This record gives sequence, C-alpha cells and structure tokens, in this order.
Amino acid sequence: MSVTIRSSQKVFTETEVSGLTGICLDHLRNLARSKHLGFLSRAAAAGEQAGKWLFTSSDLMVVVALQSRCEH
Repeated sequence: MSVTIRSSQKVFTETEVSGLTGICLDHLRNLARSKHLGFLSRAAAAGEQAGKWLFTSSDLMVVVALQSRCEH
C-alpha cells in the first residue's frame, strides 16, 4: 500500500493515520503500543484526562509497512 502526504506535515493525529491507512483506531493504538510508534499526547478536557496518539511521518511509513487495512 502507498500513502501520499504533504512534505510540510510533520505530525499526524491518530484519526488522520486511521483515515490514510484504513486501519481502525483500536488496531492502530494496539500497534503503536506494541511497536513503540508515535507518542501519546495528554490534554485535559472538561476535567478529564484524554489521550490522543500522534505520529510522525516516519511512524506513518512503519504503520503502513506492518499493518494491512482492516476488513471489519
């Protein structure tokens, strides 16, 4: 699979990576944890701690190489 991105974009959200690769968020998060890809950004939202995964373009290329599109 091939993914085309803008060279100016340095960081991708988990939602963007999911949309570009066709990998569901659950599988993407599990892959990020197990292969130490991306980094977890913590933001306080309405008194709660919320975590979002952020990925570099290098992380994105590794995700594409390791995980195929989700079929479900």
